[in-house]
Amino acid sequence: MSSPKLIAMWGNPCSGKTTTTIKLAQALAARGKNVLVIFSDALCPSLASLFLQQANQQQSLGELLSLPTLTQEDILRFAFTLNKQPHLAFLGYKKGDHALSYANYSREQAIDLLTLTKHSADVVLIDCTSYISSDLLSTVALELADHVFRFHTCDLKSLIFYASYLPLLSDARFQQAETIPLLSNIKPEKDSQTYNQVVGGVQLQLPHVAALEQQMLEARLLDTLPAGKHAADYQQGITRMIEIIGIEQPNLSQTHPKTKKTLAIVRWFDRHMKRGDRT
Repeated sequence: MSSPKLIAMWGNPCSGKTTTTIKLAQALAARGKNVLVIFSDALCPSLASLFLQQANQQQSLGELLSLPTLTQEDILRFAFTLNKQPHLAFLGYKKGDHALSYANYSREQAIDLLTLTKHSADVVLIDCTSYISSDLLSTVALELADHVFRFHTCDLKSLIFYASYLPLLSDARFQQAETIPLLSNIKPEKDSQTYNQVVGGVQLQLPHVAALEQQMLEARLLDTLPAGKHAADYQQGITRMIEIIGIEQPNLSQTHPKTKKTLAIVRWFDRHMKRGDRT
């Protein structure tokens, strides 16, 4: 059995980090992995925009980080879950939160949070803030992560962003994670080959998918993508990300039928504590 994974998703603004984080989490959950997704951005809370109908049920990551001490039970109590995705749980800032809603937390509290979450799920995905200099949790996540997926877009703004930020990550404390550069949201008219040559070392490419963009706009990212070449190429990229993380495809042909059913309905936090369902 593989050890728990801490995966950081980071890149320039509007590079597809949040969208890809959700789709990667969904694909991992489909393989029977218990996945906890953390949205670290307090300036524009992602949780409320992704799950509009459940906005009033969400608790805030800011409040969790404000607790004097943290336990696994605290994390599970604050995690947001959905009935139709039994292997997924989410932490993030709620609607109305902003950078000054809560007291500042310490580096030690950020480390405690990420350490405890890693012991609470098979995979922890952290959707990091682009401007990590203003977000301690994102900075610590990039230090502690087992893998960092670094998102690029095929435009000049992306190049300028990395010219400014990559020197900040040259410190030795950021070097333990394997960093995987990828090009995201590639539209047909974009010259991805030239961008790849300029940046060097891009390992993955995720194409622009119009249906995916529509899902993001309509808060339906947990829906299945409709069939199509671009969607298939995108899903292939997600599969490659899973392979890089080191998650094997489960052999369901050797799984007892009752076990298959269990994988689809068991909520990962039930072994720790009981709480109400959300639809």
